[in-house]
Amino acid sequence: MSKILSQDEIDALLTSAADLDKSAKADGSLPIDSESVIVYNFRRPDRVNKEQIRSLHFLHDRFARNISTSLSAYLRTVTDVNVTSVEQFTYSEFLMSLPDPTAFYAISLTPIEGLGALELNPSVAFSMIDRMLGGSGKGMAPTRGLTEIEHNVIDGVVKLVLEHLTETWRNIVDVRFRVNGRDTRPQMLQVAAPNEVVVLIGFDIKIGDARGMLNFCLPATAIETVGDSFTHTWYRSHREPTIDDRQQFWRTLGHLPVDVSATVETTLSARDVLELSPGDVIALGHRLSDPLQVRVCDTVKFDAYPMQERGHAGVRLLQPVTTGSGAEVAHA
Repeated sequence: MSKILSQDEIDALLTSAADLDKSAKADGSLPIDSESVIVYNFRRPDRVNKEQIRSLHFLHDRFARNISTSLSAYLRTVTDVNVTSVEQFTYSEFLMSLPDPTAFYAISLTPIEGLGALELNPSVAFSMIDRMLGGSGKGMAPTRGLTEIEHNVIDGVVKLVLEHLTETWRNIVDVRFRVNGRDTRPQMLQVAAPNEVVVLIGFDIKIGDARGMLNFCLPATAIETVGDSFTHTWYRSHREPTIDDRQQFWRTLGHLPVDVSATVETTLSARDVLELSPGDVIALGHRLSDPLQVRVCDTVKFDAYPMQERGHAGVRLLQPVTTGSGAEVAHA
C-alpha cells in the first residue's frame, strides 16, 4: 500500500533537491551547455527549410502579378493579388483557420503524389460571382454556402488560377494542377492526414471594395520531391509570351471600359462663383482655334478640336501626345 506524504515531508524533499542542484553546479558534476539543447516541436516539425520558403515566396509573388492581370481582364474590373505569407502548418491547423462554409477545392499535383488544397474566401467569391453575372460586385457577402450554380461560376476562376500555377511551376517541374474535388465544407474532402505537414501560401485579393484571402496549400512532401532544383532553377528560366498569348491579351483587354474626357478648365474667385446666376456667361480663356487635350483615364493622349456631328457634341482627334496614330471622332 502506497504511503501518502505529509506537507512537511514534501517541503523537505523540495529543499533537499534544491540543495543538491546547487552543490552539483558548484563542483561542476552537472555541466550546463545551452548550445547542446535544440528546441524541436514534434507536433509541427519544419520539413521545408528557410531557403525553400524564400523561393516559394518569390515564385508565387510572380504568380500573383500574372493572375492579377488575368483576373482584371476576366472580371472586367481592377483586381489586385499579393502574397501575404508562406508558412508551415499541420493540415488540421490549416483546416481550423478556414471559414465554414467556403469555396474549397482539392487539387491534384500530377505527376507528384498527394493532394493540395485551394480555398477562396466567401467575401471575394460572392463578389466575383456578382461581377460575372452582370452585377457591380459590391455589397455584403451572404452568410451561406455556395449553391451549385454559384460553384460552377467560381470553377471558371479556379481553372484560371490553376492554369497560371501550372505555368509558373513549369520552370521548376512539369506539374499539372487540376481540380480533384470541391465542397463548401473543408472537412468533407479528404486531402491529407490531420498531422501531415503542409506549406500554406496566403494571397490577399482585392476586387473593388471587396477583399479576402486565397489560400493555396501544398504538402511538404511535394517540395521535398522537387528537391534542390526548386531553389536553384525557378528564377533562371523566363518564358516569353507567344503570339497566341499576346493576341489573347489584346482581345481581353479590348473589352475593358475606360474613361475618355475632353475638358476645358478655368479658375474663378470664390466671390465670382457666389455671384453666378442663370444666364451668366463664363469666359474660359480658351480660344476656339486652340486644341483641347483628350484624357484617357486621367492621362493626356490626344490633341483635338471640338465639333458636332449628327447633333452630337464631340471632338476630332488631331495627333497623339504619347502613342497612337490617325484621326478619329470621339463623341462626348
